[in-house]
Amino acid sequence: MVSDAMISIDSITKSFGRIKALNNLSLDIGKGELLGIIGPNGAGKTTTIRIICCILKPDSGDVHVGGYSIHEDQIKIKSMIGYLPEEPNLYERFKARDLLRYFAELYGVPKPEINPRIDELLELVNMSDRADDRINTFSKGLRQRIGIARALIHDPPIIIFDEPTMGLDPATASNIRSFIRNLKGDKTIILCTHYMREADELCDRVAIVNRGNVMDVGEPDYLKSKVHGETILKIKVKDLNVDLNKVQDFNSVERVNMVGNEVSVSLKSRIEIPDIIDVFAGNLVSVNTEEPTLEDVFINAVG
Repeated sequence: MVSDAMISIDSITKSFGRIKALNNLSLDIGKGELLGIIGPNGAGKTTTIRIICCILKPDSGDVHVGGYSIHEDQIKIKSMIGYLPEEPNLYERFKARDLLRYFAELYGVPKPEINPRIDELLELVNMSDRADDRINTFSKGLRQRIGIARALIHDPPIIIFDEPTMGLDPATASNIRSFIRNLKGDKTIILCTHYMREADELCDRVAIVNRGNVMDVGEPDYLKSKVHGETILKIKVKDLNVDLNKVQDFNSVERVNMVGNEVSVSLKSRIEIPDIIDVFAGNLVSVNTEEPTLEDVFINAVG
């Protein structure tokens, strides 16, 4: 439970025919937090987002955004959210500047603020030089940048990104992540992504969603520590006749297994690593350590 929740999702369910997309899903998102949502295809991530944005109605349950209910205050909630879907629906024949002006007027941005706001956002997404070009001339990466500017045009307190770097080249994806990183703290942000490294680098907390429910949620380091302790020690040996019980007897060791000539030791702390290595004296080929990743967490949670 988050004490200062900006978004509070309470036991929402949603079915599409016989398919149950959400099954009593609950989740709180703190004010100023960047929450990542990860999960396999069909897990319910986008359905959850669309309910928060008042695009879909849940079959049951409620969501409060800034204290307002999706059942009673949809117009207010929509004004509080900037949403960038995976494939932003941009008006192809508009010029970039005209598109942003259209949405600024739609959201009721005061007229004296519109042009300065547009200039500020075009500079933020590094597109000032393309302001008067038509959307249909833009690459996918440039469309994503304009999509971010559109989501920010009314200066909402909440920003929701659904797969913002999907299908982008590494340089463009890195730029998009930088934009998101620069928004941290000023905005409450939800980031849906399939890229575990992206979630690990950017997010304050990560929620793992599968089969319409939250399987686990927490800070990335906390989630990783639950999978394999804190560190995995990888030891390659020459002689396969190894007594693993001697390793398992150390207090810091959680789990030991051996595949081929490699012994993997899951550790709660690194303090006994030198003593563990001494067990293999004269039989060592190589030693290295690995930290758990969010991919390990994801696989462990969803199978």
